[in-house]
Amino acid sequence: MDYTRKIRIEYYQVVKANVDGSGHDIIFDLRILINKAHTLGMVGRTYQYYQEEARLDKYRYNKTLDVWYLNFVRLRQTKLPVKATKTDAATSMSLGINEYIGEDVTAIYDCKNNIIALQRNRDSLSAGGLEAYLTELHGVQGEGIYLRPIPVPNAFDKARNAKSVRKLVLKFASSRANRRVNAEISSFKGLLDYFDRFGAAKSAVVSVSLGRSRKGTLDEEMVAQTLQDISMCEGFIEGAEVSIKEREDAPTEIIDLFSMKYHSFILMKVKRGESIDFMECADAIFNKYQGKRAEILRLIENA
Repeated sequence: MDYTRKIRIEYYQVVKANVDGSGHDIIFDLRILINKAHTLGMVGRTYQYYQEEARLDKYRYNKTLDVWYLNFVRLRQTKLPVKATKTDAATSMSLGINEYIGEDVTAIYDCKNNIIALQRNRDSLSAGGLEAYLTELHGVQGEGIYLRPIPVPNAFDKARNAKSVRKLVLKFASSRANRRVNAEISSFKGLLDYFDRFGAAKSAVVSVSLGRSRKGTLDEEMVAQTLQDISMCEGFIEGAEVSIKEREDAPTEIIDLFSMKYHSFILMKVKRGESIDFMECADAIFNKYQGKRAEILRLIENA
């Protein structure tokens, strides 16, 4: 049986630490490290990652697109899960001395524009973890490799100007201690009073959507008021996502109103009991990036 997994993709420029005192980032060609990793082999390009290890595991070059498909793996031998069946009790998992549990992330690298689109997987390498790995692979004293986030356009304006808003998800901190004075604004006061009745509850999530309807929008006036209230309520609104369409025939886009990193989401069909295929994930990331590339390049130019 298949299930759908929503994957967040974040976009960065690859740079190296400034060493000439100019104060400007120096664009770094990631192909240098991909070629180096290839010459080192699987063992040679595996490095310590805290108490574990990490490596560039798989890579494929698409000559037509001038894009590299990359797969990085965090290798661990700690906090192992157990194995179980419906009829038998769970049993401990035992790994051989050279066996690991692998937590992977997939990325695509646009060679022409030095942009990397990176899957976010909290169990694997974060952007910071990937920076540490690439710096180790680079191996030049004083020249760290960094992923500079693509600057985010005004997310609130984008949500306000959307043709339709299909879904709104808010995460509230319900504790009175986390509130600010402006948390008593009329739009949310009733919800906050309701949350307080649950006593020790620390957070709550509210989701409003059109459901499976393919057309229409949430009430425009209410959405506009809610966006205004969200912008005023830092401190007790911990997260806010808006699903929009910029035009009726456009795909639905999810905007994280509080994120400072330009990002998007892909949906992957995954078979239960199987991991996501590297090439399928990379293809999906590239297809999403291809639709965003022109906007990303404009944001870089205007930064």
